Amino acid sequence: MLMLIGILSYAQSPQTYKGAYANGYAEYNYIENDKLMKLWNGRFTYKDTMEVAGRGECDVLINGAYKDDQKSAIWVATIKGLDGNSLETSTGPMKDGMKIGLWTHRLTMNDKYVKVASASFTRDRFTSKFEYKYNPLDASIGEYQELNVVGSFDSKGMLDGEWTTTYVGKDGVRMQELARYQHGVLAFRVVHELETGIEKDRYDKEAFVTDFWSKMKLPDSNAVINDEKYGVIKEMCHQESLVPLMNSWNDLRTVVVSNIHGSSIPTMMITKGEVQSNKYLVCEQKIVPWNETPKGMLEWQEEQRILKEYQSNIANADKALEDKNLEEALRLYRLSSTIKKDEDYPREQIPMVEQMIKDRATQNRLLGSVGEKKTMLDKTQKKLMDDETFMKKQDKLYEAYDMAYSARMRSMKSDHSKTMTFIENDNIEPISILELEAYEASLDELIQLQNKVSLLVGQDTKDLEKELKKLDDTGEIEKMLRR
Repeated sequence: MLMLIGILSYAQSPQTYKGAYANGYAEYNYIENDKLMKLWNGRFTYKDTMEVAGRGECDVLINGAYKDDQKSAIWVATIKGLDGNSLETSTGPMKDGMKIGLWTHRLTMNDKYVKVASASFTRDRFTSKFEYKYNPLDASIGEYQELNVVGSFDSKGMLDGEWTTTYVGKDGVRMQELARYQHGVLAFRVVHELETGIEKDRYDKEAFVTDFWSKMKLPDSNAVINDEKYGVIKEMCHQESLVPLMNSWNDLRTVVVSNIHGSSIPTMMITKGEVQSNKYLVCEQKIVPWNETPKGMLEWQEEQRILKEYQSNIANADKALEDKNLEEALRLYRLSSTIKKDEDYPREQIPMVEQMIKDRATQNRLLGSVGEKKTMLDKTQKKLMDDETFMKKQDKLYEAYDMAYSARMRSMKSDHSKTMTFIENDNIEPISILELEAYEASLDELIQLQNKVSLLVGQDTKDLEKELKKLDDTGEIEKMLRR
């Protein structure tokens, strides 16, 4: 236990390293954790002598600090020419391995400012004002004979407000680019020659962009303009002259110290403990139709899924209706009306199919009823006409009833021939409810006549038969029988 306590105590005690580091000499403090990993903590100093193109041999001095193996506190780098004719400095605060606050970068040669730059950061994202001035002593080197960029970023690291880029290229023509951004969205841009005023390029969507931001609704960041819905998507920086200047503050992949514009700030020569990320380059936005945004695309895909499901249900409902599968058709129309509540078609179909189901039930009830009544009518009629007592003892009533019944049956068959034929052939679809109701009414009349006469069978009907004997008209006979 004592040995273990001793090891842990030693591992957590601050230690100092002095010696070779990279191409120079470094001094820093560190501790070793319980897994024997070295974590830099405390002051850091680096010294070196290096050859810089255009400046000769230079002394390098970098001072900073670490906390938990990450760059922290104020970092200062100085590169001084041994001939005393050049001096480059960069300084700014760090936290958790990321730049914060105001940073500056300056290079003087022969008492002339070659490069003066300043930028503010929030966790490695550019914020607030940005300036970059470049005037090389040797106009033949690099891409620009002169470069001056002034602009600003909003609190989220997006290009914002007015950006002015004035430059002289290798052709010696002085150009100016004036651009206005609104939260990363390019609203206006014009490029022209300063001396002649000749325009090389113009872009103007300022009214539209202003309208978008004034109408934008959170949390989805969308706006409806002229009945069209728009959103914004983030993009990498498109401004070619600005990208290398931004990289000079953040890009650790290739740290180059030189006299050329866009050269890295010297503090980045020490890469350890500094977070590498290119999120700072995602500083522009683009207004696009809503379905081109990630959320809009998801909504569009969901709409397409719903539309596909709706169309499939409607097609299946229509097919079920065609096949007379009314319950399934009704179920699918109702489901479709819940999937797309704004569609009229399923809502119009639902009451129609509901009525068809009711009509079918009524039709089936009537078919059953007329079937039973026709069977009962035929059975009773056969029994009456086969009754020899009725035939012999009430022969005048028998004959009169036979004449009236036969005439009524002929009339019914004439009036309802189509209905009776369809029923006999088990082809009930063409029969309407009105036709069935009319057929049932005719059957009821025959049944009533039949019932009247059935009650007279076996009774004293001599007086009635005397009256019937005088009649020849079947209509008159039927009236008398019904009385």
